[in-house]
Amino acid sequence: MKYGLVAIDVDGTLVNPDQTVSPEVVDAIAEAEAAGIGVCLATGRSYAETMPVWRQLRLRGPYEPVVLIGGALVAEPDTGRTLYQRTMPRALACEFADALIEAGYSAMAIVDPWRHGVDYFFAESRDVEQAAGRWFDRMNVKVRRVGRLSEAPDMPNPLRVSAVVDPAVAPQLAQRLAQQFDGRLNVQSILAPNYGLTIVEAFVSSASKLAGVIYVAQARKLGPGQIAAVGDDINDLSMIRGVGLGVAMPQAPQSVRAAARHVAQGGLAKFIRDLAAGKFE
Repeated sequence: MKYGLVAIDVDGTLVNPDQTVSPEVVDAIAEAEAAGIGVCLATGRSYAETMPVWRQLRLRGPYEPVVLIGGALVAEPDTGRTLYQRTMPRALACEFADALIEAGYSAMAIVDPWRHGVDYFFAESRDVEQAAGRWFDRMNVKVRRVGRLSEAPDMPNPLRVSAVVDPAVAPQLAQRLAQQFDGRLNVQSILAPNYGLTIVEAFVSSASKLAGVIYVAQARKLGPGQIAAVGDDINDLSMIRGVGLGVAMPQAPQSVRAAARHVAQGGLAKFIRDLAAGKFE
């Protein structure tokens, strides 16, 4: 079999709007496993947000690691143990958070909870209560609230710094910050479908879903050309472009569909069944 691993995005690809995985997709994933294809989730979500979805898949052990936080973290799904991470230097994270605060948005710095026992450091701005309510109230996470990240000397290097931003201005803010931090951070505006919110977020340049998926594939002695990956948004572009079989969901933006080798017009379950049957060999 040419493709020994399939990486699947979560929001907009794997889960329905009610955060469930359809029985058809669960059955198709079981077919892929039976065909010897490893199944790896690759998502912008944190570990705590991802596990309720991962459990619905009823995967067989030993389990493939999960690629989290846009590729900044790879962890064991059954234990939460961190295997790989790409963090932002603390000073750079503080600088980016201050830029978000100056724009009127509270900054959320996510760190590795397995190592540090806390999920987020939350730097407060004018939208503090609205941002906290729309984001943290939907999660079971530990949050440290501070005025600015620089006021938390115990904050480790974060994995991502982001803000909930008005969708009407998010693309412009992301573009301005991308220019300001050019060469130092990757900045993007993206919809978080599980919350119905628009996020402006930043990572170090070495953090990507592609890098995380390649790390996972190494345990199977697979190269990028032996990986399939499916997603629906711009944060999936790196893995769609960088693997042997990059697949876009039909509702993905044109730029994502154009970068893909295949568009899953029949839906995710059909694509996975076709992959398991060797139709893309």
